[in-house]
Amino acid sequence: MTRLLYVRTDRLGETLLNLPVVAALRAALPQSHLSWLINVELEPLLRGACCDAILAYDRSSPRLWWMRAWRLARRLKAGHFEVAVISNPMKELHMAVWLAGIPRRIGYDRKWAWCLTDRLPDRKWLGDRHEVEYNFDLVRTLILTSVPPLGAQSTLPPYEPEQHEIDHLLEQQGIKPHESFIAIHPWTSNPLKQWPSLKFRELAGAVAQHIPVVFIGGAEVRERVSEVRPPHGAVIDLVGRLTLRQLAALLRRARLLVSNDSGPVHLAAAVGTPTAVLFGTADPATGPRRWGPWGNGHVVICKPSMEAISVAEVLKALEPTLKRDDRTHEDTT
Repeated sequence: MTRLLYVRTDRLGETLLNLPVVAALRAALPQSHLSWLINVELEPLLRGACCDAILAYDRSSPRLWWMRAWRLARRLKAGHFEVAVISNPMKELHMAVWLAGIPRRIGYDRKWAWCLTDRLPDRKWLGDRHEVEYNFDLVRTLILTSVPPLGAQSTLPPYEPEQHEIDHLLEQQGIKPHESFIAIHPWTSNPLKQWPSLKFRELAGAVAQHIPVVFIGGAEVRERVSEVRPPHGAVIDLVGRLTLRQLAALLRRARLLVSNDSGPVHLAAAVGTPTAVLFGTADPATGPRRWGPWGNGHVVICKPSMEAISVAEVLKALEPTLKRDDRTHEDTT
């Protein structure tokens, strides 16, 4: 196998949970050329991450799925791939690798799975394992004994220009290069995963008495910052002001990220920063066993609903972090 294609084209968090799998392929088949097909919005972030080439895929253009499949097939055919591994089952992706004539096509047995040569049962709805482990199942059908241990965590590139930009931005906001901070991401795309804004506001106010707090989030929630920003304490608002690469650099420098279940959780884990993540679900398919941060050193609080999580228990979980003496930036990185 000299030319491999790995496919994962959905959102930030789901895609990042494929980093250990892509890294395993790279380690097991170092002489092969490995390409990764991803959502076009994530291309700047993942460029140079554990593979030889990043292929950007725009799921919004053209509007008709079969036209997207046909156009993608033309691109993939030019790549002369021998194997394609499709991590997120979609009929347009399955059809594209089939039309491209890729000899071996591995994926899940759903959504036009007849286009595949190797089909695995999709049991992710059980939620009895982590998403990373489910993804490894696809790779094991390809290289049965050469996959590194699951505990081997892969990291993203250092983003050195963005790291300098973040250091400068934080210094402008009063956080010196030797000082640390806690990042808070109070939002999520799913309302059922949203911890109440007033509780985030109370939490941020309490944390800011011990260590600076930096709010992060996308431009779409820029107008909601006032809902979560406390009236007092060392609080910095960077919501809607960072690119994904700058966000990765910011999280790499942070002492901890506090968040709902969301994409920045997995970005923080990928750059080696501990997280404290809030889950409000009784469904294993959406719970922390499957979607929690990958790796060691993370804190997960899970209740049947987000409203059931109190500010007091989150603060208690953060006590070891809040009681620690400030470390220098060099120590944290």
